Amino acid sequence: MATTDNKLRVLLVEDNPDALEGMIEMTHFFGHEAQGCPSAEAALDLLRAEPFDVMVTDIGLPGMSGLDLARQARDIQPLNITVASGYARGDDVPTDVGWLMKPFGIDEYAALLAKASGY
Repeated sequence: MATTDNKLRVLLVEDNPDALEGMIEMTHFFGHEAQGCPSAEAALDLLRAEPFDVMVTDIGLPGMSGLDLARQARDIQPLNITVASGYARGDDVPTDVGWLMKPFGIDEYAALLAKASGY
């Protein structure tokens, strides 16, 4: 779904409002579009309504976990999915789902977006 200039549509799922705003700002800084959601349920609704290239989700969300969201999101549309967590990657994380260790910096986030856009 990325445009010819490799501009991505990124769905960010994070229940911490400050962290979500920071991720949105970083995404815009790198020239991509960003839509934020505070819950997995809101993200699923948005995925049913709009196309996205990338989804970055916190693993520890209220209600449905980020891992369950990742599994259900793939049933709705094909997209690059990365889960962010302050803990080490567990065996329950599907191999086709990326892992971003919290706290992460701008360099790690830039690498994630560059990989997703084909750079």
